[in-house]
Amino acid sequence: MDEKILLVDDDENILHGYHRVLRDEFNLDVALGGSQALQAIGKHGPYAVLVADMKMPGMSGLEVLAEAQARFPETVRIMLTGNADQKTAVDAVNEGRVFRFLTKPCPAGELALAIHAGIRQYRLERAEKEVLEQTLTGSVQVLSELLAAVDPATFSRCQVVRARCAAIGRILGCEDSWALEIAALLAPMGRITLPKEVLAGDPSLPAIQAQLERVPEVGARLLEPIPRMGQVARIIRYQAKGYDGSGLPADEVAGEELPLGARILKAVGDFTVLEVRRLSRSVALEELRLRPKAYDPKVLEALGQTVLESQNPSTPE
Repeated sequence: MDEKILLVDDDENILHGYHRVLRDEFNLDVALGGSQALQAIGKHGPYAVLVADMKMPGMSGLEVLAEAQARFPETVRIMLTGNADQKTAVDAVNEGRVFRFLTKPCPAGELALAIHAGIRQYRLERAEKEVLEQTLTGSVQVLSELLAAVDPATFSRCQVVRARCAAIGRILGCEDSWALEIAALLAPMGRITLPKEVLAGDPSLPAIQAQLERVPEVGARLLEPIPRMGQVARIIRYQAKGYDGSGLPADEVAGEELPLGARILKAVGDFTVLEVRRLSRSVALEELRLRPKAYDPKVLEALGQTVLESQNPSTPE
């Protein structure tokens, strides 16, 4: 089998015994205690299945499983325990996301059956993830093409916004940067529902302005039914809302409660529009800084670092 298995125990004799019996059946690594286990996970992971003894000095099996779950959520985790009480089971499920419990001493044959079951579970979860990723990729591609066809100028600007959002996300340590980049690309998705006369009309007119203000909410609703797009939809829904809670949607969400991706997208989107109008990056950035309640200060700082440091003689100042 190609899938790698890691067996963790503080008893060297047990490890050697299992390795001797199971090495021809599995691609098996062993680790003597929690410290060696974490080293193996970091150096050789991800593992398809991780089997850990519950009671080990220094770092318990539960701590090893929890750390493995944090680093590689797809790894299937099996616990060996001589203390299968209710609290042990609850802690293992809540903290280590344990797939199966085995009571010590555990015959090698029983352990092999559990590992085979774990490998099947691992393959099932990987296959499901691949299907979801393919669905997500296909959906984003179709929506991007649709937006490009309906509103090519806006879609072209989204490419610039996406690159800038990605750069700021890296500076601020934004988790799930994929969601931020997709949200930046599809931020104006709601515009595909607007009539041509609205898209081509004067945005300062009250009737047109009212329809344009609904674009984030409409876009979010279009994306929500797509698998794994819930986080993207939330960023898009809050992309126009001020850091002080002003704007739409009209709810109580403000400040740090706003998705970081939405705070980044608002600043970058507004800056990119102003940059074209003012023909100057520094002037556009200064205008944003004059409205401190509308933007997250650390996002503005990262934006300045990103757009001003990237200037060259051929770009606007």
